[in-house]
Amino acid sequence: MTPEDKTLGILKSHSVDFVAALPCDRNKNLYEAALAQFKPVELSREEEGVGICAGALMAGARPVMLIQNSGFGNMVNAIASLGKHYRFALPMLMSWRGRDSETIAAQEWMGEYVPKILAAMDIPYHEIYDLADIDQLDATLGGVFYNDEIRGYLFEPSVWNGSDFAPEKRPAPVRTRLGQYDEPIPEPAVTRYELLQRISGALEGKAVACNLGFPCKELFSACHQPSNFYMLGSMGMVTPVALGMALCSGKPVVSIDGDGSLLMNPSTLATIARTGPKNMAVLCVDNGAYGSTGNQTTAAASRTDLAKVAHGFGIENIVRSANPAVIAEALERFNGSGPVFIHAICRAGNADVPNLTITPEQIRHGVEGFLRG
Repeated sequence: MTPEDKTLGILKSHSVDFVAALPCDRNKNLYEAALAQFKPVELSREEEGVGICAGALMAGARPVMLIQNSGFGNMVNAIASLGKHYRFALPMLMSWRGRDSETIAAQEWMGEYVPKILAAMDIPYHEIYDLADIDQLDATLGGVFYNDEIRGYLFEPSVWNGSDFAPEKRPAPVRTRLGQYDEPIPEPAVTRYELLQRISGALEGKAVACNLGFPCKELFSACHQPSNFYMLGSMGMVTPVALGMALCSGKPVVSIDGDGSLLMNPSTLATIARTGPKNMAVLCVDNGAYGSTGNQTTAAASRTDLAKVAHGFGIENIVRSANPAVIAEALERFNGSGPVFIHAICRAGNADVPNLTITPEQIRHGVEGFLRG
């Protein structure tokens, strides 16, 4: 048995059905086979994979991440303030670069540091050097999902030495060229809270993942429902969470993101375009400000056009408006024709609303009940 066959067999025996992955040339055969044998998401950045897997898990999937260990550094905050805070299970299969067989000196640093970072974060991990060591994956993977654990599996490249495993080659993708998008940016008419109040009816009965800070508090006040996922940390991760929900559920899913948050992780728009979930809408509330930190201006306030960014990443269905009625209509009719990017131009400012009164566990369980029901 090849190490690739053994690894894939173990994943299947533990009912893994979803893989979020970025490639490494040392485990490229496992990468190709995993994409072919499980529901795949080819990531643009490792950090978004944490959010995507969290959303997939709430929808009932059993996800794993397949990455290179050097990318683990991109995931640290998301693992802490999203994965650990909500107790999302996450097995991470990492190609462990920087070891004895390494030929690229720059890889050596993270090869040394990743085990130390995992230990510092109280994340258990396993060092896998050969075929027999892969048994550690089998012995622990069930507990990852049963106990809501985050666990690392460091595959030293020597694991794959001498393997004759040959995955089927995927056909090359066809490049799609989109036309120009050049709709003017309208003058803002309402604040974010006023918008949420006026579109609340269009959000009802949908899974809604909402950006952290004031947006969460305002949504909780304007339109609380069990299907709302309130981000309590991890700025930049709300749209990845919504993407995971959409890919693993038939329910309509809305991400309420902000311009500052979206600028932190814009590559997720490329992943949305690549995966094409027809049941997903990104509602980008663009008020040109970091609202929860004092309304400092973002790049969108002067130079950056996020609708053009979304279109450039490959999302064809774009709606831009400052009119709550137009935005509500877009939210009412997107399901089945998504993904759609709704660029809602708003005035800066936060509403004086109370803090949330529900726990991370209550948030997670409410969303799980909706997505799986």
